[in-house]
Amino acid sequence: MNENKYFADYDTFSEYDIINITSKGIALKNGALINFDECTKKYKETHALGENILCVGERDITDLSFMFYSSPKPIMIKFVENNKIIELFSKRNTHQRFHDLQKRIIEYGYRTYDMS
Repeated sequence: MNENKYFADYDTFSEYDIINITSKGIALKNGALINFDECTKKYKETHALGENILCVGERDITDLSFMFYSSPKPIMIKFVENNKIIELFSKRNTHQRFHDLQKRIIEYGYRTYDMS
């Protein structure tokens, strides 16, 4: 993930902590909201991007994680791999669930930068 000093302190949650995804952001079980608008503002502050780029964070398929530029500090969502047998026969294996989150973010008009 990013070596930026902004990432010196961040919260980590698993995919199972997600309770809802809307056009506003991702709601977590602990009551936190990963607010997409706030993430895009923070991303623009730390990266030189055009105004039309609505990037909310970074993703890394090799690490099965998303790092969102939330405020006051970043939030990482990690995907948990099941054992090999379960993954093999699962209708929605870990990589599919990872891509499903990516697709939902895109559906709402936002992007994540690929760090893989």
